[in-house]
Amino acid sequence: MSRPLVAGAAAAVFTAAGAGAARADRWERAADRMQGGAWLHYELAGLAVVDESGRQRPGSAAPEPAARELVLAGVRLHGFLGANASVAYHIGLDLAAGGTLDGGGFAYDVALFPIGVVVRAGETSLLGIGVGVGALGATGTIDDAVTLPVEAIAELGAGRARLLARARAAYVAGAGGRQNGAPSLPFADELDATVGLRIGRVYRDHGFPTANGYFAGVAYRELAGARFLGLAIGYSIDMATPRRWIDPPGGRPSRRSARR
Repeated sequence: MSRPLVAGAAAAVFTAAGAGAARADRWERAADRMQGGAWLHYELAGLAVVDESGRQRPGSAAPEPAARELVLAGVRLHGFLGANASVAYHIGLDLAAGGTLDGGGFAYDVALFPIGVVVRAGETSLLGIGVGVGALGATGTIDDAVTLPVEAIAELGAGRARLLARARAAYVAGAGGRQNGAPSLPFADELDATVGLRIGRVYRDHGFPTANGYFAGVAYRELAGARFLGLAIGYSIDMATPRRWIDPPGGRPSRRSARR
């Protein structure tokens, strides 16, 4: 091989290596700038009808067959990721199953939120909104249907006490008897909300602000023309990366993970 060809090949190799190193450096800087966090709720909710005047069918003397007690247990796993210290992309998954006590039927409530945004109000406090798709039904009492929910979330508090709140308005597809079933919302078919208070521990796990504890609160639903009210209890944990451009280095005094 002639010297010019060797020199050209060497130059191409070094150019490619330099470009690869530059790309790797850009990826490393991007990874270093990414901010994120997640929260996980284990939840048990029991609700009973407190008002079913909206169930009455026009021209009928009998109300629609529907659940009057509803018990659901499940998990809510949500997270956020972004290169901004305060605003991030949000995604979530809710899975719950249980039963309707009066009819003895199996009940389920699932939802995926692939599109959303979160605004961080502190190391782990946040306000968010998500848009997704789900399904809800119960054998014998609640017609199965696809739901299109819009959910607002608030998790506030960096100390031992933390406010957990969410409200979801959903549109129903596939079950005509459940449409226009939220008496308080003329623009949506169903309403679901929970407000609770968590008491727990706060610590930094490998430098990440982290907290967990048990919570209790009030659960409310408007479904198929009826209003449900009940209690929700559970356990939750949240973790987030430090906001590198806002939070001071090291954050608050650390607590050893062994104290969990």
